[in-house]
Amino acid sequence: MPPRKPKHARWLEISVAAPHEYVEPISSLFSRYVGGGVVIEEAGGHNPDEGERPPAQRSALLRAYLPVSPRYRRNRELLHIGVGLVRQLTPLPELTEREIDEQEWEEAWKAHFSPLRVGRRLLVRAPWHDAPAAPDDVTIEIDPGLAFGTGHHPTTRRMLECVERFAAPGARVLDVGAGSAILMVAALKLGADRAVGLDVDPVAVKTARANLRANGVAARASVLNGSLPHPRAAPGAFDLVLANIAGAALVSLAPHLRAALRGGGRLAASGILAGHAPDVERAFAANALRVTERFTDGDWVTLACEAV
Repeated sequence: MPPRKPKHARWLEISVAAPHEYVEPISSLFSRYVGGGVVIEEAGGHNPDEGERPPAQRSALLRAYLPVSPRYRRNRELLHIGVGLVRQLTPLPELTEREIDEQEWEEAWKAHFSPLRVGRRLLVRAPWHDAPAAPDDVTIEIDPGLAFGTGHHPTTRRMLECVERFAAPGARVLDVGAGSAILMVAALKLGADRAVGLDVDPVAVKTARANLRANGVAARASVLNGSLPHPRAAPGAFDLVLANIAGAALVSLAPHLRAALRGGGRLAASGILAGHAPDVERAFAANALRVTERFTDGDWVTLACEAV
């Protein structure tokens, strides 16, 4: 559902188109300063059901809704500063602004977020969507106003594809850097027996637990504050380990990631900038993690590995 409706007669809608690798960072920035939610409009133009692939340079439109209140000018200025800093890393158009009334805010919030298909069976949608699902679809409900993983970032999309392939029925799954728990939800709905998530951000832990409850899989999951090593992640306890975190963190955690896996277990790791991938691969090789597949999406690399 949209954010709880505050009482504001007017709203400032701020929007910007961004490359997919910057969607979640900008969403996080927007979420920090707005009170009316952030929505992400997926760029269309291709039909995965017909075997069509998305364009090489993918983008999404982000819209934030700022209540016109005594503090809104300061928050608007901070948004402009933050986007200006992101613009030092990648070309971005200027922010577009327009004032809207209360009714238009409610309609805009729901209208601009489209369901997202990933892989062969996964359908990511907002709680209010009634988008038709095929009989074998696995539906994941994630509030797009949450900035911890909605499926739009290329690393999240690729990790979801890995989960679809590797989360065998009955598997035990560990998600390091669980964020919104989107990967945990996918694994459990695909038949995994149990999932444990770790995240160093207490807000992310709260968000993850809420999403697990909303998807009806909380009874088979635990989300805990912290990272590896962790007493709830015993050595050799997991068939599949997921880690969508920074490359430097993957290097330092490599021995612990391997320790958590049983022999022959699988690791899917992302959040790796292309320039850091060789360091991550060397760290994995030194810790008996054999890279079986390497995926590149723009500046981002995802590694699928096997514990040997």
